[in-house]
Amino acid sequence: MPGSHETEPGGVWPMVSRLARSTARHAITGFSLVELVVVLIIVGILAVTGIAKFANRTGFDTEGFFDSAQSGIRYAQKEAIAKRRNVCLAFASNSVSLTFASAPGSGAACDTNLTGPAGQSPYTVSAATGISFSPTPANFSFDALGRPSAGQVIIVSGDGTRSFTVEAETGYVHP
Repeated sequence: MPGSHETEPGGVWPMVSRLARSTARHAITGFSLVELVVVLIIVGILAVTGIAKFANRTGFDTEGFFDSAQSGIRYAQKEAIAKRRNVCLAFASNSVSLTFASAPGSGAACDTNLTGPAGQSPYTVSAATGISFSPTPANFSFDALGRPSAGQVIIVSGDGTRSFTVEAETGYVHP
């Protein structure tokens, strides 16, 4: 009789039902081989591009020197205000050194090395090989009120160029 296996005990449907309950209790979890291979290929592509990015450090070194020089100049301005003394910045092609006047007054010469935020004396920001100021900025100073003796646009070159400005009236340092 067609359809009699549905109602007979021990027919096909009770077996299917038992099989479904068995696999529900012991569900197979994990990733298929195709999924694992695709993930490995994607990770490989990312690794190759990441290694290529880190192999050439010039870009990172340029950005690091740009940030350090900008921070060093901001530090010089803040120290001039805090010490109520002139702070002078002396530029070389790939470094900037900071000194301050031991005597008060706007005409006092910078004769003492400025100690950096981490205790290094003299406080000098230096670039890695192949990175420099372009062109070398003119030396300038901040007075006791934080005003620069001259405003400047300072350009750092290495892997590309970046520039920041020291505003003439306020001494504000910004990209």
